[in-house]
Amino acid sequence: MRNKGPVAAEHQQHETKRRCSRTTPSHKSGCAALSAVCHIMPLPRRRSSFLGQPSCERSASSSCGRVTSSVTGAPRGVYVGSAPLMGGASGLGTRGMRSVSAPVVPRAGERTAVRAAVVAERAVLTADGVQDKVRALEQLNQQLEEQIRLASTAKSVLPPAGCSCSQHCVFLQVSEAILDNARLMLQTENVQANAEDFKDRYENEQPFRKAVEEEISSLYKVIDDANLTKAELEEQMENMRVELRSLEQNHEQDVRVLYSQMSGREVDEPDAPIETSLDQILAYIRNHWEKVTERNRAETDSYLDCKVRTGSTKQVEALKAECSDAGAKIQSLQAEIESMRALKRGLENSQSDARHWHDMELQNLGSVVAKLEAELGDIRGEIEQQRRDYDTLLSNKQRLEQEIGMYHGILDGENRFQPAEPS
Repeated sequence: MRNKGPVAAEHQQHETKRRCSRTTPSHKSGCAALSAVCHIMPLPRRRSSFLGQPSCERSASSSCGRVTSSVTGAPRGVYVGSAPLMGGASGLGTRGMRSVSAPVVPRAGERTAVRAAVVAERAVLTADGVQDKVRALEQLNQQLEEQIRLASTAKSVLPPAGCSCSQHCVFLQVSEAILDNARLMLQTENVQANAEDFKDRYENEQPFRKAVEEEISSLYKVIDDANLTKAELEEQMENMRVELRSLEQNHEQDVRVLYSQMSGREVDEPDAPIETSLDQILAYIRNHWEKVTERNRAETDSYLDCKVRTGSTKQVEALKAECSDAGAKIQSLQAEIESMRALKRGLENSQSDARHWHDMELQNLGSVVAKLEAELGDIRGEIEQQRRDYDTLLSNKQRLEQEIGMYHGILDGENRFQPAEPS
């Protein structure tokens, strides 16, 4: 069943009133009741996808009553009109169901092209609908002008009855209420869709944020372990230094004890004979001490030679071995310290890289959020512009409907005063 335009709907209503005026009173009451039902019947509403592509379908009028045509400049995602009644089923069966699809967020490079294509398609559809409506209204205006020129020679007619005017006022109020309801529902659904979109983005960013935080915490743990290892190595180095100083002091004490033992050795003195002469006693003492001196000198020379050859070499070799061991330990500790310092520098570099990467990610996310906010502002501006265009078209539609109603009233008055056709 093909949908009818606003002109066909107006003509069909006019023909229905003429038929009702020519029939019996019972038929007139039935037609009036059916017309009232058609006027008061709520208009179904259908919401398109999130991108707001206007529907190409148009509403069709019922068998009796006046209906309004679909508004071409309606806000994004709203379709207001009367659904055709086929097989006694309501239009809410398939078209009245509201479906809100999840918003598809394109990439940053594709978003501008997609929005431009959607705006161009919407503009083409809106322009085509407005041109069709203007052509239909021009044809209707020409027909009405012809009828007015033909009826200018006839007698003056009375104003339309109060019943039709009240029905028209009720119909206008119901239509405005339905349009306001549809507009509010659209705004509510758009706000909910935007809130769900931002919620999904926030939830998608949470795993990345948690991963970065876990990586940073693991790096902090590695740094703490490295600091503990460094403290332990420094403590071991201090212990080795203390042990080395204690070994040096012990060696010095041993050397001093040896020198003291060598210098404090007791002199073996033989029993001196008892002499009575003072000269003999002095000569004996002098000879004795000369012998002791010679013996000590010889012993000292032999001891020094033996020490240089045997004892001193062993001690020197032992000291050299200890020094070499201590030097090797010190070198190994220094190598470990250098490796730990290199590890610390590497960890610090990795931490700085992670912080830099995190800052870059935050900057990128901030730029993305700023772009999305700018696009949201543009979309809101477009919605406001479309709402103003819709208000302008709605006011023009109401003015045209008032003029059409006035023309219909004139034609109804003319038909009322014409003689009835013989049956």
